[in-house]
Amino acid sequence: MKANHLLPALFMVSLLLGCFSGSDSLEKAEKINNDRIDRQAVAMSDDAKKEAKEVAKKMVELSNSGHTEYELSKVALTKATNPEVRAYAQRVMNDHQADDRTLQSLAKQMNLTLPTELSPRSNDQLSKLSDMSKGTAFDLQYLTFMVDLNDDALDDADDLKDDAPNDAVKSYAKKLLSDDKKHKEQSRELKNVLD
Repeated sequence: MKANHLLPALFMVSLLLGCFSGSDSLEKAEKINNDRIDRQAVAMSDDAKKEAKEVAKKMVELSNSGHTEYELSKVALTKATNPEVRAYAQRVMNDHQADDRTLQSLAKQMNLTLPTELSPRSNDQLSKLSDMSKGTAFDLQYLTFMVDLNDDALDDADDLKDDAPNDAVKSYAKKLLSDDKKHKEQSRELKNVLD
């Protein structure tokens, strides 16, 4: 009889531990990639392994920022009250759909794992935006998130461009730099109009 009472408690403890241990999809993808690089690149120098891991990390981070921009823009498409903000959200979604297809293809060619879920920070941003009511405050918060996301993505894309292991990755990084510079400038301009 006592064992029957312990089973639900043990189940809950294991469930909670599973939720808190390594639940960050970015960390999981980075660990998988690092382990794979270490196993596959036995004959590589430590510097070459370090560079390969850094490229993989940037691609993981860019995947997350692209998905975050897409998801935030999807919410903005339905909640933004300013038509220019809605149009901007649609452009961001279109650009990041195309960029994501390229990134997925590159990751497959390079045998890299990309995150399957948004990072905790990205989920927090998405949750905050989703919980907001329609209005100018929503539009401004969305645009603020977009400026911050694009700042980070621009740094990662610039690093990836410099460290790209091949022309395809370099070309992807250049296109992403162009797209995200445009997104950042447009979000700043829209914020200035709404403020």
